[in-house]
Amino acid sequence: MKHFLHILVLTFVLVSPLRVLADTATFDFSSDEGLNTLNLKKPEKGNGKENEKERSTNLGDREYSINKVTMRCTSAKTATRIWRTGNQTDLRFYKNGGSITFTVPTGQQITNIAFTGTLGSHCNTGQLNGKEWSDGGIPTNSVTFTAKDKNYIKTITITYSNPKPEKPIAKVNSIKELKALESGSYATLSFTDGNNGSMARVLHVYGTGDTQEAYIRDNTGAVCFYGINPNVPFAYNQHLAGQITGEYVLENGVPRFKAISNKTNTSQLVIAAPITEGNVQPKEIEATEYTDNIADWVLLKNQNIINEELTTQEGIVINNRFNSTASKDKYTKPYNGAIIDLAGIAIPNGVKHEINPMYQNGQRPIIFVIDDEKTFVSPQHDITDAAVRLKRTLSSQYWNTFTVPFDIEYDALENVEIAKFTGKVEGNTMIFEKEQTLIEAGVPYIVKWDIKDPTFESVTLRATKAQTINSNDGQFGFVAIYGPTTLALNKTERYLAKDGNLYYPSSSDNKANLLKGLRAYYRVPAGAGAKIAFFGEATGITSPEVLTTPIQIKVYNLNGQYMGSSINNLPKGIYIVNGRKLIIN
Repeated sequence: MKHFLHILVLTFVLVSPLRVLADTATFDFSSDEGLNTLNLKKPEKGNGKENEKERSTNLGDREYSINKVTMRCTSAKTATRIWRTGNQTDLRFYKNGGSITFTVPTGQQITNIAFTGTLGSHCNTGQLNGKEWSDGGIPTNSVTFTAKDKNYIKTITITYSNPKPEKPIAKVNSIKELKALESGSYATLSFTDGNNGSMARVLHVYGTGDTQEAYIRDNTGAVCFYGINPNVPFAYNQHLAGQITGEYVLENGVPRFKAISNKTNTSQLVIAAPITEGNVQPKEIEATEYTDNIADWVLLKNQNIINEELTTQEGIVINNRFNSTASKDKYTKPYNGAIIDLAGIAIPNGVKHEINPMYQNGQRPIIFVIDDEKTFVSPQHDITDAAVRLKRTLSSQYWNTFTVPFDIEYDALENVEIAKFTGKVEGNTMIFEKEQTLIEAGVPYIVKWDIKDPTFESVTLRATKAQTINSNDGQFGFVAIYGPTTLALNKTERYLAKDGNLYYPSSSDNKANLLKGLRAYYRVPAGAGAKIAFFGEATGITSPEVLTTPIQIKVYNLNGQYMGSSINNLPKGIYIVNGRKLIIN
């Protein structure tokens, strides 16, 4: 790819945190001691309006200080004042102009103010809850309370401190270095470009705004960008280069890089579509490697679903948290007993090792696996638009028995020879019909096909049992199997070998009588020498032959001579049987 940025290697800077000390100042308007501290004269006793001047002390336009806190007031039509009722005094300020302001020196901040008495005011900053004010997370060194109702204040306690020290900002050059920090650390994360750098790629984006999750991978690991709103929206497959500042946190086992107010922006981060790089793909892992790949797009193959909660035998749990659908995301929910390839983002949920399925770049989140060496469990209902991967090898050099629980259409069967048992038997010869153009779910076939471990897209995985095609007289059968099957040792169950002959197992030693799945076997009368034949070709000759009820046929040689009504005991050659060519080897 073209080099977009060349980032200098940045070092990790450590800044010793400052000790934060809090202090308080109490303005007491209800005691003689408190008034003396403020150099305020205590009003005289009196009753009624005729003694109002004697009963009050106006604060006027000046400052009153305790420790580092100063108070200044404004007056409404009625002056802000100390008022005496009997022996009790309080501070009073009034609506339509009356206010009090508390200030601490620049560089310090007010964190809390608590009132006693009656408070009917609003504040210019922070949050007022009843008679208690807090900064609401916004540092300030000055707060004003403006009267909107009665304010008869006995005491006011102000808590203030030095401003919280800025967190140190670590300089890291990869996701691996970021994840080595303590949770809660601030960091500037740099991605360098080029194949040897830490250039990152976007794996998946979920949600919007302040809760958006963007899963990012570089050459060293993966992390979730949380609540970061870039100048160019994140999208799958983009690459990232440059730098960005945020807070690294480990939340419920998920590594997150979160936006920091007034610090996080993407002005120095290049977000662009790839130029020469290949599309991002999932990382294939084993279940035991889950914890090392959290927040990454992973692929786990051959996972066996063992319950309705979609837990696999390896302890992986499927959670469709991204709300993947069949139409948009090609998500097909697996079922108990299924074996699957599972692709998605690794996001733990407590102790659960969850995979959140996702679809990108043709990589389905769920691929059903049918392994010829493992038991196959059929679904209870048909599953449409499924992907199925077979663990099965076929050859075009010889006939292979073949059975699958889904239809394979004509367009996937180019250069494939397919034959199906007709149910007709001549003597001990089972007649197969070639020129088949479709493979039906559950039906046994013999095929010549060069293919190894194929994956079939957009098929319907059917809730169909493997079928048996029996002869008209019920003596012979062609039996489909999905999973490994043990053949009888009484010579009644035969398998098709590469040489075209039908053999029976002679013992069970080393599972010699175990036939792998996705195949079919032949059921024949005990002691019969069986063979198979096609209109157009014959194969699989064994001896001796035992005649059964013949099919009414007429046999001619290529010279047009009538050879009888049976194909038994015919010499090698080419014949015409009921109008079709038959070769006997």
